[in-house]
Amino acid sequence: MPKKQSTAAQRARAAARQGGKYTQALRTAESPAPGATGQDDAYGGHEFEYESSTDLFRCTECRVYEVVARDTDGPIKPCTGLVGYGGDTGRVYLLLTENPDLPYRHAAFLATKVRSTGIGRAPRFSWRDGKLLVESAPSVVAELARRVELITTTVEDRQVLAVTSVDHLTAEAGQAVLAENYAAYVAEYGEDA
Repeated sequence: MPKKQSTAAQRARAAARQGGKYTQALRTAESPAPGATGQDDAYGGHEFEYESSTDLFRCTECRVYEVVARDTDGPIKPCTGLVGYGGDTGRVYLLLTENPDLPYRHAAFLATKVRSTGIGRAPRFSWRDGKLLVESAPSVVAELARRVELITTTVEDRQVLAVTSVDHLTAEAGQAVLAENYAAYVAEYGEDA
């Protein structure tokens, strides 16, 4: 006999089938603490999305299915992060400063480039005032920093570096930046994301 789902989980499944984000719908329904991100939330940092071919929910980061990550009536196992993290559950951050010589903001461009490496990602509320915070694992962060420093873009037919600095931050410092960015978002837009 299948386990009975909570009303929040039923609504989240319905939202996912309509193209919405499953984990985001669950977080909204259960109202986590403001600015809760990563492994501090009830989902262990997972970002589950509906997979229509299996009718299951799979984490976009570590690729594990929700039914495997969640112990029977127990807590959810923490997300190991992107497959490229090699199972390293530790987190560190890089704070990238966009090149001010660029004619417009490149936050989405940078976030996409970082994500395409497979060893880093830009979490929610990671960009503010020309700085992009990216998350990685201690075992691969040096390689990610090396790759980020090489990212260029074309400006007036010449190649320009996309970032002027790459600062290494601890997990605590990175979480503090995310909390500040979240508070700035709420102050500007007056609503929870």
